Amino acid sequence: MKRIIPILFCALMALASCQKKNAPLFRGDYSFKTSGSVTLEEINPEDEPASFTVSLPNEIGQLEISALDKGKDSVLVVMNTMGGEVVVTHAFCKDNEIFLRDFKKNTLLFTGDSITLKNELRVKASGQMYEDNTLILNMTYEGEAETNERSFKIYGDDIRMAAIRN
Repeated sequence: MKRIIPILFCALMALASCQKKNAPLFRGDYSFKTSGSVTLEEINPEDEPASFTVSLPNEIGQLEISALDKGKDSVLVVMNTMGGEVVVTHAFCKDNEIFLRDFKKNTLLFTGDSITLKNELRVKASGQMYEDNTLILNMTYEGEAETNERSFKIYGDDIRMAAIRN
């Protein structure tokens, strides 16, 4: 009987260590800053096509990552941009990586030609956790916008979000 108790204890510890531990690495509240640039290419130009590379306005805000289902690697991601919108999406965690489900967000773009575009973009994002408190997301923006009777395709794949756990 004395031998069975340590064996049962070891078996229970082994089962407990088999639980997925990816999601808890990411859970928490973060402060974030997003920066990068996108390219605007005119669709169906009347004369010479216009093409711009535009820096995105730096966005800052709060990011919250919480578990959706205990023991699973699915999380809920809530991005609250200061003075802007709130974006909610789901994500999947694997080891020290996180993969966000594609989501939509609004952004304001300014070009050198005094064109101001407020539009909805489709965003793809994935990232990694560094030193258990810094999350770096690599994002791709895609979309279209229209202004002054001109239409533009918007694309950018060098957008980064740096988030530090509070």
